[in-house]
Amino acid sequence: MQIAIVIPAFNEQHRIVDVTTRALQQAEHIIVIDDGSSDQTLTLLQDLQKTNRHLVVLANNQNRGKAATLWAGMQYAEKLGVDAIITLDGDGQHCPEDIPRFIQAARQQPQTIIIGARLADKSAIPAKRYYANKFANFWLSWAAGYVIDDSQSGFRLYPSELIRKLTPDIQRSKSFVFESEVLISAAKFGIRSIPIKIEAIYNADARPSHFRGVTDILLITRMVAWSLFRRGMYPLGLFNITIMHALKGRHSKTIGTDGIAMMLLSIVIIFLTAGLSYFYFLYKTFSMAKNAPSYIRDTEVLLLLGMRLKKNNITKLYKQRLDKADELLSSQPDLKVIILGGLTGNASITEAQAGKNYLTNKNISAERIVTEHQSRHTLENLKSAKALISEMAFTKIALLTNRFHLYRALTLAHGFKLHAKPCAAENIFSYKLSNIIKILTEAFFNHWYTTGKIYAFATKNKHMINRIS
Repeated sequence: MQIAIVIPAFNEQHRIVDVTTRALQQAEHIIVIDDGSSDQTLTLLQDLQKTNRHLVVLANNQNRGKAATLWAGMQYAEKLGVDAIITLDGDGQHCPEDIPRFIQAARQQPQTIIIGARLADKSAIPAKRYYANKFANFWLSWAAGYVIDDSQSGFRLYPSELIRKLTPDIQRSKSFVFESEVLISAAKFGIRSIPIKIEAIYNADARPSHFRGVTDILLITRMVAWSLFRRGMYPLGLFNITIMHALKGRHSKTIGTDGIAMMLLSIVIIFLTAGLSYFYFLYKTFSMAKNAPSYIRDTEVLLLLGMRLKKNNITKLYKQRLDKADELLSSQPDLKVIILGGLTGNASITEAQAGKNYLTNKNISAERIVTEHQSRHTLENLKSAKALISEMAFTKIALLTNRFHLYRALTLAHGFKLHAKPCAAENIFSYKLSNIIKILTEAFFNHWYTTGKIYAFATKNKHMINRIS
């Protein structure tokens, strides 16, 4: 397979020689385009070009933005008659030594865009960038009609045939919209993307990103919204990334046929009500998240919902719940806690056992901790809690979970006739992007559950009624 490597560069004097030199070891055609840099980037590239006949250096007279710069490099590469074009950034965040993996993937699945996906290791990525990417992934996946793992990664392999079909908008204002728009346009031509995992490299001395978090995400969102609007909101795309993805994914067995059907019905209702039914649950979810108390009194027992472990370790969100339980148990000697959660993911201990271990290490007596080790998600958590509460004859109950999760958890608890006071793990609600995304997601889950509950009772579906009450 003949490839060309295209590298856009703007004020990359500290990294560009290293990145280009390493790229030269991977292919015969390397095209670096300087986008009107005001530092030594172009000079360094021209010096490097003198000793490397495989390196082509192009230069914009002024800064034209990433879209125009990438497109100029792609057009030059396409004229070389190569089979595919690989793009990577010039700031050192991509590892040129990964290029053979892209080529191997392209040989196995020709006429496919290969994307270097960085989001597998959340801890290695700045939080704002991680959640902005996840937010963009959802909308781009909807518009493209399939799940895209890292829509904002610039490390990609494009089939040359696709480049010949594209007529992109490369205005400077669209700099970071270009790579997102390509994925949607490609899907219309029947060309999809697949991810390969790559390392997320964020050097401590790296220059600030040219990506303008809020501005560029809004531009991408506007482009996607217009694309969806022109296709009648593309309900098939939403169906593919929700229902069909769930059918293929690891959660399909726990969701069940009824759950998938209710998810579809919930989406239909949202469309029929022009989104008003969803916004009702968004309001309720947000109100609970914002206003729930973080300290409770006059309570006999805390119901603490477990969370999926990561390599047998508790996650940050689970730790917040357990720290709040520790605070309450330490200040109220008669209070007990029920920790709910079985084996999930690849863990070798249950969520409940991990939680108990954490609290006992905080000097909470094991006698004050009751554990349940069978349930795998919130619905099962609360069904198990109902049985335990009845057995132990508690009447004053508080449900402890994260703020974004409280409304759904309480709604499910009430469905089991389990009346509990809300208790938030966090002292106050934070308006950071990750929390906003969680609120938006939880609102849909609440809409989905309520749709299923109303349908079950309206049709007297005993199987569904038994599952949710």
